Amino acid sequence: MAKSRAAAKIKDDPVEENLALVRQVIDAAQQEMITKARKRVPALRFGALAGALGVMATAASYRMNVQLLERKLPPELASFVTALAYGGGAGAAAMAASRRWKGLPAPLPTETARQVAEIITDSG
Repeated sequence: MAKSRAAAKIKDDPVEENLALVRQVIDAAQQEMITKARKRVPALRFGALAGALGVMATAASYRMNVQLLERKLPPELASFVTALAYGGGAGAAAMAASRRWKGLPAPLPTETARQVAEIITDSG
């Protein structure tokens, strides 16, 4: 009985109603931001993978490629050509990560803000 009176009192109190509404809006905004942030994880993984593979490939084969090219080219030119090839691969991986990143929505609660704005304009 006391609980029902307390609940009735809260329903009649506009401050409590506003606080409950604010809590709902905050929860919805947090959920929306989490959902949008999770959509960015694959792009981050591709970026990390591109970086890791680039470092491993460079460490494993840079000197071998320079030595092979030095058979036909001067050492300076062989180093330049090898660095150009690895730089091109890293650039391509970065472009792929960038394209995935750009296609995703910003991790901000835009949908929640739109809903709150609609509620405010409808009630006003």
